[in-house]
Amino acid sequence: MANTQRWHALLAICLWWVCGLGTSAAHANEPVADLDLKAAYIFNFIQFIDWPDSDGAPGNDVTVCVSAFSPLKRALTALDGKQATKGRTVRVRLLDLPAIRGCRVLIVHNAEVEPVLRLLRTLPPSHGILTVSDEITFVNPEIVIALAQQEGRVVFGISPDAANKAGLVISSRLLRLARGGR
Repeated sequence: MANTQRWHALLAICLWWVCGLGTSAAHANEPVADLDLKAAYIFNFIQFIDWPDSDGAPGNDVTVCVSAFSPLKRALTALDGKQATKGRTVRVRLLDLPAIRGCRVLIVHNAEVEPVLRLLRTLPPSHGILTVSDEITFVNPEIVIALAQQEGRVVFGISPDAANKAGLVISSRLLRLARGGR
């Protein structure tokens, strides 16, 4: 429980710093919106993931692909250009299914889940795409991290099998913070 509280505090601080929320004392005391908190989680997930060396992604950019219809689009856009660990720069772009290979992080939600999952199944093993679902109500072997609301809090689960299949290495620190590890 203490680790979870520390994680939430760290995420709130990162969100404040990364997204520029908290520019006045009045804002600092307001609760963080759930969508902004989820975006902070995604930013922090990037810090704890190692991608395959030969994944074909350009330079040190971590491209986050999100649907134009995703509720997370605005919150994620605030992360564009932010520096992550290991000299990585976060780039946020709209999801274009034919160009899915250019994504390092793919945000999946109910509106486009079937075509995205169908396309992911056609990719070779170790494709290097971190799939993050937002409020999908079922478990899928292609989804690495599942975000959800539970008892008024944002929680997440991680599928080590899906991460292995995608060729991703997830830090043990992040695995320990996941809820029940799907």
